[in-house]
Amino acid sequence: MKLAATPLSGQILPSMLARLAVSALIVAALAVLPGASARAQTNGDGSDGGLVGLVLPVGARAIGQGRAVVASRGELQAMPYNPAAADGLERGALTFSRIEGADDAGISGNYVAGAVVSRWGTFAGQFVFQDYGEIILTDTSPDADGTIEVSDWAAGVTWAHHWRDRLSYGVTAKWYNSDLGVTTGSGAAFDVGLVYLPRPGSVPLSFGISLRNLGGDFSYDEIDGSGESESDNLPGRVRVGVHASPERFFGAPAEYRVALSFDIESDLDELSNSSQHGGASLTLYDVVVLRGGVVILDNPYVESGDADRSTGGSFGVGIRYDRFEADIAREVSVSELGDETHFGVGFRF
Repeated sequence: MKLAATPLSGQILPSMLARLAVSALIVAALAVLPGASARAQTNGDGSDGGLVGLVLPVGARAIGQGRAVVASRGELQAMPYNPAAADGLERGALTFSRIEGADDAGISGNYVAGAVVSRWGTFAGQFVFQDYGEIILTDTSPDADGTIEVSDWAAGVTWAHHWRDRLSYGVTAKWYNSDLGVTTGSGAAFDVGLVYLPRPGSVPLSFGISLRNLGGDFSYDEIDGSGESESDNLPGRVRVGVHASPERFFGAPAEYRVALSFDIESDLDELSNSSQHGGASLTLYDVVVLRGGVVILDNPYVESGDADRSTGGSFGVGIRYDRFEADIAREVSVSELGDETHFGVGFRF
């Protein structure tokens, strides 16, 4: 006997998936937070060891608006911040972004991602490579003993879907590899996230939440056959934010569209270590996009004083032509290693 599909069955399955997604996010938070609080008591400096590649910002469009993107939908460059951002694409997309650090820092990196939309949801993949250049080794004297090359990469797969155009949800599973020059390590982590639209079509607001870099301790290989190895806690993060995109902004012409975003991200090992991200974009005639943002970062290595916060800004510009998009953005006075420039290109199917 064959079972015919009914409208009711078409509503029940997405509803069940949505509830499962919300439940999974809550369960993950409850499972991670107690362990994170315990680790914070023994490792209160907030250090992420050699796992900085899991928290470094990527994506020229995200950088241009102060990294405030957790409540975005249909944006592959927001996927590293919230896997639910992969939902909302028309048919699919490809994107590439490159980071160029200050000349003295010698840091560069690449982010590439692609997604395809199907009846079962959006399936996406991403790859990030960060090259930290040569690091000079010294002992007791200022003379160099040699140099080492330090780099890392992360590859991930993402699934995202939605329920009644109000709730987008997603999960990313990724594999991370860290090469510190004298030892290497690799391990798995995952991200989960939601984007909620209270009243699509009538209220131009969306809210986002994500938990990133969840998983067990990250272990490194033995150093020079010494039999000793080290491990680090994954740099778990929780990020919440809001995005507003009104149709008309204070009577501006319809050809001018304004969007505003604000995010707060905290360290799961020490929730008081948080950063704030604010951004805005102005789209002109669906062709030119101007972006700007403010970034306030917590310095986990300084407990008080002016140096415990790093405040900087960002700006960027993008060009859209049909389904092609190109962007450039720059962060100023945010990183102690100098200002960064990000370039990006993309194509939407």
